[in-house]
Amino acid sequence: MRRSTAGFYGVTGGAVLTAAVLTLTAPLAAELRTVVVPQIAMLVADVLAVTFAVRAARRPGPDAATRRAWWILAAAFTALCVASVLFAAFPGARSFPVPGHWARLGVFLPLMLAGLLSMPRRPAGQLAHWKTPLDVGAVVIGGAMLMWYLVTGPALAAGAALGPHTVAFAIAYPIGDLVLLFGVTLVLIRGVDASARLPMTLLGAALIFEIVGNTYLGFLAVHPGGPAVVGWQFWCWMVAHALVATAAFEASRIEGASRVRVPGSLSVSRLPYLGIAAGLSLLVAATLREERIYPWTGLVLGALLLVGIVVLRQVATLRENHELAITDGLTGLANRARLHDALGRALARGRRSGHSTAVLLADLNGFKQVNDGLGHAAGDRLLVEFAGMLRRAVLGSDVVGRLGGDEFAVVLHDIGPAENAQAVVRRLRQEMEMPILIGDVVVQVRAAIGVAVTGPGEHDADALLRMADEAMYRAKRAEKDGLDPHAEELAAELGDAVRAGQLRVHYQPIATLPDGRIVGVEALVRWAHPVRGEVPPLSFIPLAEETGAIREIGAWVLEQACRQVAAWHAAGHSLHLAVNVSPRQLVPGLAERVFAVLDDSGLPYRDLIVEVTESVRVEDPVAVEELRKLHKRGIRIALDDFGTGYSTLRYLTALPVDILKIDRSFVAKLDGTPEGAAVAETVLRLSQMMHLETVAEGVESPGQAAELAGLGCVNAQGYHFARPMAADEVSDLLTEQNPASV
Repeated sequence: MRRSTAGFYGVTGGAVLTAAVLTLTAPLAAELRTVVVPQIAMLVADVLAVTFAVRAARRPGPDAATRRAWWILAAAFTALCVASVLFAAFPGARSFPVPGHWARLGVFLPLMLAGLLSMPRRPAGQLAHWKTPLDVGAVVIGGAMLMWYLVTGPALAAGAALGPHTVAFAIAYPIGDLVLLFGVTLVLIRGVDASARLPMTLLGAALIFEIVGNTYLGFLAVHPGGPAVVGWQFWCWMVAHALVATAAFEASRIEGASRVRVPGSLSVSRLPYLGIAAGLSLLVAATLREERIYPWTGLVLGALLLVGIVVLRQVATLRENHELAITDGLTGLANRARLHDALGRALARGRRSGHSTAVLLADLNGFKQVNDGLGHAAGDRLLVEFAGMLRRAVLGSDVVGRLGGDEFAVVLHDIGPAENAQAVVRRLRQEMEMPILIGDVVVQVRAAIGVAVTGPGEHDADALLRMADEAMYRAKRAEKDGLDPHAEELAAELGDAVRAGQLRVHYQPIATLPDGRIVGVEALVRWAHPVRGEVPPLSFIPLAEETGAIREIGAWVLEQACRQVAAWHAAGHSLHLAVNVSPRQLVPGLAERVFAVLDDSGLPYRDLIVEVTESVRVEDPVAVEELRKLHKRGIRIALDDFGTGYSTLRYLTALPVDILKIDRSFVAKLDGTPEGAAVAETVLRLSQMMHLETVAEGVESPGQAAELAGLGCVNAQGYHFARPMAADEVSDLLTEQNPASV
């Protein structure tokens, strides 16, 4: 649990507990014990609710509809705060309505209902359009029966004996509570975004406590001379207001909203049955209170048992249908729908707990040959055997599913470091080492496996599945093309590479055209493995991206490179530094860490260039915001591999770009002809129109350098000028270029 979360729950829980002790047990004056302390506690909770609801509405992650709903709820909580102040300003008023009642019933209630109904809900099928009103009706009718028996019925029966104000009060609050009960129940049963589920559940719990307190207050009003006001009634209200504040807090701390719509869970689906149970229990209590065994007691108890049997039978049928709907019929694993739902919940839980979530995708190799050569029954047997291997390789709490065909997936929640996900892969590989017997044929199970890990709030379910799918197909291509077969071992060792001192920073000079003068360097990481020797960047950089180790590696490269370039500055060599930043590094706090490194090294902000590729999602508000923070402080942003991705022009308008890097594939086509120069010239003209600098990559010949200079390109890098090299070799080049600085 994060420190801010632990602090909030600690302070809130302590405040509610203290107020409860004072309200229920402390030897205080009645007015102080039942009015002053609860009102202060509720007012503080209301202020917190407004504050966190505004933060929830302003956070960048959710869609516009969710943010609009939280703005409305913030207005509702503001009205609740005003009501608390008005109740305190006009204490002891028995007439109805007083200003506090107007604020609560006339302003808070409609705003709260509007906010609840504005929450985006999952799409519903035709059957759900009939089922949802029935489920909501069961809950509301159960609550209405309770309020009728305790408050509304006695108020209407007493009529003139109680006076119009008392009757109005006894009717208004139950109706208001029923309206809110309708709104909360509708939202919970229909289902909301995974990120909004906990806040909505907390609001539902708050409403239960509010209804209990209000119902008892109405009961006292319509039964004059009965029980006196007691402390637990105010304790219910305090808990209700505290839960409202907690719901707003939980909504405010979610860094990004999951796009996965999740249906009501088992606990929510029981809401209609709770309404039925409440209504039947009330009927039994009323019958027993009449003390007439014949005829109503036996009939009511019999009806209760019959309804209970029917409800249990329906629950059993629903559970059976639900299992059939979310389970793969052949393997017994979760199907695609259930897996997607489990992933959405895991990501939402990870955002709350601050833990990582991973997805493992596996695709069987050679399944078609088994299916075609041995028959479909043999293919089914292979799928069942592999499903068992997956189950044995993961923990019991992880969700294993079959996406379809011979493709499987595992949701690893609260996975911790990326090495833990690789440990699951190794366990699965060990399971696959044991061949299986299908008929009289021995089959060796083989699969391409891809893993993607995300920190809290970094990616939604679709993005994480796409990353795992890309990793799986890279593994499949690597096996097919005979590439590094030790990728899994390399991925597991990456986490220790920095701490073990195995990484090196090399620098590739960036020169001006046409004179070739060195004006900057690009920092590039190299891995000197103690056993494998020099590991090519293309072998470990994608693995670092997949496992998340790129963050630690990138932070280390930035620190080393800034210190080195600052040292060259001190030696009289004016250079700028270009550092690559992965999309996995563009998380909250990146800009502050970069500023700290620059301040510590003494490298001027204007001499740092952050290079990103078109794999950065312009739809990701966190990534864009971090880049804008860097840009505002004078750090330049370069778009690497320009023109090789998609939505290029959109990137130029959405990101704070200063520099375009012309990809080496376009430079390689330069051959002195207009056709060969077409793409490079187009990029250069575009950069001139948008007032951007350009750097050409992969310049390998004097002819390419001369042609780029003729097209108007000012800066370039490539083997024609220098290969990536160690810092001391760059120092020698700089000394040759500028001997006076020695």
